[in-house]
Amino acid sequence: MAYVAVISLAQTLEELVQQKPHWVSSDDETTKMLHSFRVSLKNFQDFLENTSKRRQHCGEVEELDREIRTAVEEVEDVIELKIYKTMKREALSKTLRTLVEKIEALKRGVMGCRFGKSKVLRKTMEEEALHKTLSPLVEKIDVLERNVMGSSFGTNEVQGYVDPTNDELQVEASLLGHSSSRRVAKLNPENIVVGLEDDLMEIKRRLIGTSSNREIVPILGMGGIGKTTLARKAYDDLEVRHRFDIHVWVTVSQQYRIRDLLLDILSRISADPIKQGTNSDQLMDKIYKVLKCRRYLLVMDDIWSCDNIWDIVSRTFPEDENSSRIILTSRINEVAMHADPNCTPYEMHLLNLDESWKLIHDKVFGVDQQFCPPELEEIGKQVAQNCQGLPLALLVVAGHLSKIDRTRKSWEDVSKSVSNILVNESDICLGVLAMSYNYLPYHLRPCFLYIGVFPEDREINITNLINLWISEGFLVNKGLKSLEAVGRDCLNDLVSRNLLMVRSRRWDGECKTFGVHDLVRDLILRVANDEKFLQVSRIQVATNPSANKFHVRRYSYSSRIYDDDDLCESSSSSSTRTLHFFYGLNNDSLLGQFKLLRVLAILDCTFHYFPLVIKKLVHLRYLHIFNCHEYIHSSVSELYNLQTLIFGQYSGLPVEIWKMKILRHLEVKRISYFCVPSSKEGSSFKLQNLEQLSYLNISCCTEKLFSGIPNLKRLKIYGDKGNMTSEKLNSLSCLNKLETLKITCYRGYYERPPQSKFALPTSLKRLTLESTYLPWEDMANIVMLPNLQVLKIKDNGFVDGRWRLNDEMIFNQLKFLLIHKTDLEQWKAGSVNFPELQCLVLKECISLKKIPQDIGEIYTLESIELHNCSTSAENSVKKIQKEQKSMGNDCLTVLVNSRR
Repeated sequence: MAYVAVISLAQTLEELVQQKPHWVSSDDETTKMLHSFRVSLKNFQDFLENTSKRRQHCGEVEELDREIRTAVEEVEDVIELKIYKTMKREALSKTLRTLVEKIEALKRGVMGCRFGKSKVLRKTMEEEALHKTLSPLVEKIDVLERNVMGSSFGTNEVQGYVDPTNDELQVEASLLGHSSSRRVAKLNPENIVVGLEDDLMEIKRRLIGTSSNREIVPILGMGGIGKTTLARKAYDDLEVRHRFDIHVWVTVSQQYRIRDLLLDILSRISADPIKQGTNSDQLMDKIYKVLKCRRYLLVMDDIWSCDNIWDIVSRTFPEDENSSRIILTSRINEVAMHADPNCTPYEMHLLNLDESWKLIHDKVFGVDQQFCPPELEEIGKQVAQNCQGLPLALLVVAGHLSKIDRTRKSWEDVSKSVSNILVNESDICLGVLAMSYNYLPYHLRPCFLYIGVFPEDREINITNLINLWISEGFLVNKGLKSLEAVGRDCLNDLVSRNLLMVRSRRWDGECKTFGVHDLVRDLILRVANDEKFLQVSRIQVATNPSANKFHVRRYSYSSRIYDDDDLCESSSSSSTRTLHFFYGLNNDSLLGQFKLLRVLAILDCTFHYFPLVIKKLVHLRYLHIFNCHEYIHSSVSELYNLQTLIFGQYSGLPVEIWKMKILRHLEVKRISYFCVPSSKEGSSFKLQNLEQLSYLNISCCTEKLFSGIPNLKRLKIYGDKGNMTSEKLNSLSCLNKLETLKITCYRGYYERPPQSKFALPTSLKRLTLESTYLPWEDMANIVMLPNLQVLKIKDNGFVDGRWRLNDEMIFNQLKFLLIHKTDLEQWKAGSVNFPELQCLVLKECISLKKIPQDIGEIYTLESIELHNCSTSAENSVKKIQKEQKSMGNDCLTVLVNSRR
C-alpha cells in the first residue's frame, strides 16, 4: 500500500523542515536530498490518487505501487533511525552534562580542545555515512519517478480509460480475481424469501403509491444483504407489473459503458433494429421517444459511482407525471442522494435470529417440506447466530449444511467453524465484499484496514480511532479542516458505503461507536495480510503467512497467548511502527527493540512501576497504558513526538509534561494534580496544541493553568462538590476556544455550593453537569452562553425542585436538552425559551408532575423522549402530542418508555 508510505514520509519530511535539526540545516547535501524526496513524493501521491479515481488496478499499476512502497519505506526507515540515534545521543549528553561541567573546571583547556576536535570529526563521519546511505535511495526514487511520469498512467491518455465526459465511459474493477457479484444470485432460490416480507410491502407501497411524480426508490445496504433479491421480488410482483406499461431491468456493476447500458435498455423496450454507428445521444433520443407518455418501471441494479452516469441516463427517462418509478440498488448511500437529494432511501437491515434460522432451515430442509430434528435445531440456531444476520453468509453456510450428514456431531463442527467456512468460500463471500474494498479511494483504504487491529466483536469508539489514524499519519489536512474533522469525514464515508455498522449515535445522528460484521473483518484481515499492512496474532488467513511476516509495520496481539519470540521476530526488520496488546504484555523490556515505534497500546495489563523503557521510543505519537500503580513518570516528556497519551489510572502530571509541545490529546482516569511551571520559566512552557484534556481535578482549575493551554477544545473535570466554587468555575472563562465541557462531582453527602454568579466560556457548544447540586436559579449563568447547543443535566446536576424561566431567559442555540435523575417537580417554560430545540429527553424524573404544554409549540421540535418518569409526566407529553396532531403537526415524535 504505497499511498500510506508516501503520505507518512511526506509528513516526516515536513516535520524535519519545520524543526530544522542541526544534521539537516548544517548540511547542504542532505538538504538537497530531502528536497528531492519531497518533490518525488508529491508526484507519487498525484499518480496514486489519479489511478484510484480511475479505478485502475492492472498489473503495471500494482507493480509500480509495490516498488514505490518498498523504496519510500526504506527512505523513511533511514531518516527515522537517524533521528532516533541523534535523540539518544542528545539524551545521554544531557544526563552527563553535570559531570562534564565538574570535570571541565579542572581540565578546561585540554578537554575543551580535544572535545571540539572529536565533535567536528564525528560530525563529518556521520554526514558521510548518511550521504552514503541516502545517495542510492535518491537514485532509486528518481528512477521510480521517471517510470511513473513516463508511463501511460501518468496522464489522461490511459489504455482502457476514457474520460467520464466522453461517450465511452469505462470503469474497471478488480475483485480478488473475480469480476461480478451477480454469481451469488444462484444461492438464493426464488421460492426462499425470508425476512423480506415487510421490506417488500414497503417497496411495493412506494411503487404503486398515488404520487404522480416520477420517483426514485433507492435500496441500500452492505454487500450480500439482499438488495438485488428484494428489488427482483418487487419487480416480479404481479400487482406491480400490472401497474406499469413498460418494465426494464439493467445491471450496472463496477464495469460499464454508457453506450452498452443504453443499448441494453433500448433492446428491452423496442424491437426496432439499431443501425450500426448509432451514438449515445441518438440512443438516448430513441429511448425517450419510446417511453414518452407511458408509465414505466426501471430497475438499475448494483450502481457504484456518483459520476455522470446518472446525470446522462436520467435525461433519457421522461417526467410525464404519470407515476413512473425508478429503483436503484447500491452499497453506497451517496448514490441515492446524488440521484435525488429529496428521496428517502430504503436501508436494508441484517436479519434477526429467528429470520436467520428460518433461512437456513428452508435452504437445508426445503420450504414446508421437512422439519428439522429437535436435536439439530438448537445447534442450527447457534450456527445462524454466528452468521450475524447477513443473508449471504447464511446461504453459504446453509449450502454447506445441506451437503453433510444431519448428525449432531457434524452440525456442532460447523457451529465451531463458521468463520473458516465463509473464508474458504472466498469466491462467493469475500469476493462479493471485496468489491466494496476495491472501490474505495486510496485515502480510505488504510483507514478501513486499520480496523483489523481491534479484536473480534469489539465496539469501537470513533474518537479513539481517529486519534490512532492521526498518529499513524493516514489523514492529510484539507484546507481549514482540522485532522479530527477529516477523520470524521472518512469514517462517515465508510459508514455510507455500508462497510461499518453503527452501534450508537449522538443525539444529532452522528456516529459515536461502531462495529464490523465478522465477514467484513475476515476480509480486512485477508487484505491487510496480503498487502503487508497489518498482522494479527494467531490469525492465519494468507496462503503463505510466513512469506508476509517481515516488513509488516503494524502488529496487533488480540489474543491472550502469544510468543515473546514472535514479538522479537516482528522487530527484526527494524520497521515496526505499531504494536497493540489487547490482553496484556508478557515482557515490557522487549519494547526497547522497537526503535521506530509510533503507536503503542497496552490494555488489560497492570504495571507495578511505570515502564521506563518507553522513554527510548522517541518516535511514539500514541501511547495508551491501561493501568499502572505508579504515577506518570517525568521521563515521558522525552517523547517529544507524542500526540496522544492515555493513562488508565489515577495520576498527577509532572511539570515536565509542559515540554511536550505537540501533545494534542491527554486522557488520564483521574488527574490528581497538574504542576504548573514557575513564573520564571512559565513563559516558555505552553501546550499550544493540546485540544482535549480529561479528567482534571477541579482543585487544579486556575487561570494560570488554563492560560498555558489556550487552544483547549474539550475538557472533563471531576472533584469534590465543596471545591466547586465560583472562583474555580470562573477560571474556565479564559478558555475561549473550549467547545465541550463536562463537570462531574463526587456522589455522597449532599452539600450544595453557595449560589453565586459565575461565567463559563462563551465558546461552549456542549455542556454536561453531573452531581453538581447547583440550584436551578444558577441556570441563569448557563442561559447566557450564546453558542450552547447541547445541555445535559445528570444525577442532580441541578436541585431544589423548581425551574422557572421568564421570557428573558432564552437558550438561543440550544438543540438538545437532557434532564436525568433530578428532584425537579415543577417546570415552568414555554416555546420562547427554547426557540431552536430539536430533541428533549427526560430520564428518571419521577418527581416531575408535567411537561410545560407550550413546549409543543416549538417549531423546530422533532422528538420528546420520556424514560421511567412519573405517570403524570407521561400523560402530559401524550396530551402535547395529541394537541399537535390536531393542529396538523405530524412531525413530532413522542417516545415513552417505562418499567412499570
